[in-house]
Amino acid sequence: MDESIELKLLRLKKMKQMLASKSISDLKASREEEEFDKYLNVFRGSLTDRGEEVLEAAMRDYPEITRKIVTVLAKKIMEGKLVDKISGAELLKLFENLGLHIHIETSIKYYKHGEYKSLSELLRE
Repeated sequence: MDESIELKLLRLKKMKQMLASKSISDLKASREEEEFDKYLNVFRGSLTDRGEEVLEAAMRDYPEITRKIVTVLAKKIMEGKLVDKISGAELLKLFENLGLHIHIETSIKYYKHGEYKSLSELLRE
């Protein structure tokens, strides 16, 4: 009977250690997420044109690399080393120069008789 109590105590100690280590890793992850959110807000403030759309597509296609790029650029913005606004085309070119090909939805529309129609509709007519 004593052996079973000792076994239970060992299991409880092990479970306690596992829970403690899990909570520490959860705290680190939440801090990192809060820090990234701060950098993301700074970076989004400097985007113009379709920059937000390019950023969302990059986050969808390459989430880890985009997080690193956003963090670095946001730090440069906060330091005052990057003061110009970043357009969607410039951001897309940056990702392409880094070897990351991001798919952006594009469409060609024309205006006729008070309504916009897509190019495919024009070709069907």
